[in-house]
Amino acid sequence: MNYKIKKHSEFENLIDININFEDLEDKKNEAIKKISKSLKVKGFRPGKIPKNIVIREVGEEYITEEALDLHLPESIFEVLKKEEINPATRPVVKEVKKEKKSFKVEVLITLWPTLKKLPKLNQSVEVESVTPTDEEINQQIDRIKHQFGDVSKVERPSKSGDYLLVNISASENNKNIDDFSYQDYLYELGSNTLSKNLDSKLEGVSSGAIIKFNDDLPNLNKSNVEISVLVKEVKEKVEPDLTDEWIASVTEFDTVEEMNIELKKNIETVKKRQVANQYQGLLTSKLIEESKLELPEQLVIAEMDSILQNFMNELKQSNIKLEDYLQITGLTEETLQDDLKNQATRNLSMVIILDKVIEDQNIVLDEKEIKYIDDHMATHDNDNKFEDTSHRLNLEAESLRNKAMLYVLQQGVSVDKNGEKVYLQDVYNQEDALREEE
Repeated sequence: MNYKIKKHSEFENLIDININFEDLEDKKNEAIKKISKSLKVKGFRPGKIPKNIVIREVGEEYITEEALDLHLPESIFEVLKKEEINPATRPVVKEVKKEKKSFKVEVLITLWPTLKKLPKLNQSVEVESVTPTDEEINQQIDRIKHQFGDVSKVERPSKSGDYLLVNISASENNKNIDDFSYQDYLYELGSNTLSKNLDSKLEGVSSGAIIKFNDDLPNLNKSNVEISVLVKEVKEKVEPDLTDEWIASVTEFDTVEEMNIELKKNIETVKKRQVANQYQGLLTSKLIEESKLELPEQLVIAEMDSILQNFMNELKQSNIKLEDYLQITGLTEETLQDDLKNQATRNLSMVIILDKVIEDQNIVLDEKEIKYIDDHMATHDNDNKFEDTSHRLNLEAESLRNKAMLYVLQQGVSVDKNGEKVYLQDVYNQEDALREEE
């Protein structure tokens, strides 16, 4: 196999490959087997057609062309590997010319743009404070008091937040619906958990009231059924005094102070994760803006297609059609395309920046990370050598970029609105530890 590489544009190369007919002999039998599976010949089952019959039916020329299709990906991969070319998208066969003893194939390769110089990494980014506020702590305390508080019977009309002791039943065509029957059920008014209009019908009623109305029961695929409710008691939530004795009786803590300390830790942990995401988003936006990268159109289109395909798979798993999603969200196809382009541009820009970080900092995979990839590949059953190697290269690149992203985050500085540094490193340490465990 002979080949020649020539520059086509700033981001593209053309590879002219010369493949002799004799180089295709090994692939002809494979091509015949492939053709046999889809060929229909009377008296033979697909895949069981003799070689000479397949040749007779489709001809030597067709078999040679099929052999070329099987051989070509390996030839392109061999050239890319030998020349150490890392294409940004799948190579595109632009032209195939058949000559006397060979095929002349022209292949377009889209290249990754390169970044000559990184933007400044040690930039300050303003983020929200992770220190719990009094309001946040009080909200958690109120939640605990509400969760463990008692209920007490009251002699007044019901209001939202009350608990009603009720008997509830439903019927359709004068036949009781067994799956919608509740006896001595303590229902929280305002929870909107049983039917669409139940809460509005029960607000303002007193003990002894009997309410009847028609409503839908979507969970049971029922519509316009008759619902009957007997209100036996109206109860209100009685929140306890916050004392050490009460805390010790209903929680794992011994004192109010001990509980408050733990609440602060928990709130700070949650806020740190949220602020860490905020910091990463703001820092990467700064780096992308300052890099001023120009991306090849085909590269952006390929990334958009990849994002869209993943999104379509998610919708399919949720049994949602794209047109229904657009209607629900109010998006149009044009705004969706704009969103895809912005996301693709952002993703690709960060890949280029991270690859430059990997190069400048000489970031490599350690033994644990290599073993993780080895173990994964051992479970990857694929007879296609080209796809197998590509999959491994993708895993290695992803792992390297994860390490580069951690490096970038460590170089930047997160500060609150007062200019005080917000420590987030423990969040990234946890994520790194989780990756190692996986």
